[in-house]
Amino acid sequence: MSVPDTAVPAPQHAVLLVRDAVPADYPAIRDVVSAAYRQYADLITHDIFSPYLADGRLFVVEVDERIRGFAAFHPDATVQGVGFPPGWASGRALAVHPSARGHGVARALLATGERIAREAGAPVFAFHTHSYMTGAISLYERLGYRRAPELDFNLAARYSRFDAAPIMSFAYLRHLTPVLACA
Repeated sequence: MSVPDTAVPAPQHAVLLVRDAVPADYPAIRDVVSAAYRQYADLITHDIFSPYLADGRLFVVEVDERIRGFAAFHPDATVQGVGFPPGWASGRALAVHPSARGHGVARALLATGERIAREAGAPVFAFHTHSYMTGAISLYERLGYRRAPELDFNLAARYSRFDAAPIMSFAYLRHLTPVLACA
């Protein structure tokens, strides 16, 4: 079903498969997250990503039968404790392996999160990205996500790195069109 306010995957050369993650996928997920965030190793530590395999509904994207993308989905955004209001759904820890960037992997994960949020009756799908992730910020803005600066926070302070320079976590959201029941 095509919905105009949903991030839709771009045309692909490879077939993308988005599916629920299973515990056997965890080593591949760790590899994807590590590769995706390696370029930021001097800004953040990987310990902030450890909880992501333990919470939410986890999704992976397979490209040519290899896991190349990952994201967690929360039908109740308040469980993250980052200021999202009750009733909203959220995404977390979206990561795309560098070799799969530009192939629609992030778009597929976002579209999946939006679809599931819509099916759950959430009026908004929201998430945070870090201020230094300029490529991700550009993608979200191209896809029509709206900034919500009132929900931003300082990542360095949140994770007890008070001696570090501020690292802002920027909030993005999309208001969702409800799923209409067929008669």
